[in-house]
Amino acid sequence: MQRPLRKTQKQINEEAQAILERGNILCLALAQGDQPYVVPMNYGCLEGKVYMHTGPKGLKMEILAANPKVSFTVMESVELMSGPNPCKWDTRYRSVVGLGRATLVEDLEAKVAGLAAIARQCGYEGEMDFPPEKVQGLAVICVEIEHLSGKRNQMGE
Repeated sequence: MQRPLRKTQKQINEEAQAILERGNILCLALAQGDQPYVVPMNYGCLEGKVYMHTGPKGLKMEILAANPKVSFTVMESVELMSGPNPCKWDTRYRSVVGLGRATLVEDLEAKVAGLAAIARQCGYEGEMDFPPEKVQGLAVICVEIEHLSGKRNQMGE
């Protein structure tokens, strides 16, 4: 579902990829039938894709097996701004919303690359050592981004 923003002055699509690459927590939205499910996850960007890891079983995995279409959002610079009355309160932010298709990464080397991207995105700067037996027990999710848009609210817009 892609719609143009109603308030186009808040649109920042040219900054969307940079915001995505600076963040470290993403809210992943899935759907099982008519029931939405959203979960916050650490993630990493690599070659225009988003990678996350999780256990090999659970509700997320069940939903993705039935419906690989996902949406996600990342926010930065979030600040609640108070005002003289409730109608004058606002939130300052920059955010990204993405749509895509999730697949499970099966290849060991590709899993390690995805895990390394997550570690780097979360600030890890040391040497990367991922024992194969540990990696094989994880599920690594890759989201192929089909649409990415950005939005900001700076006070007074």
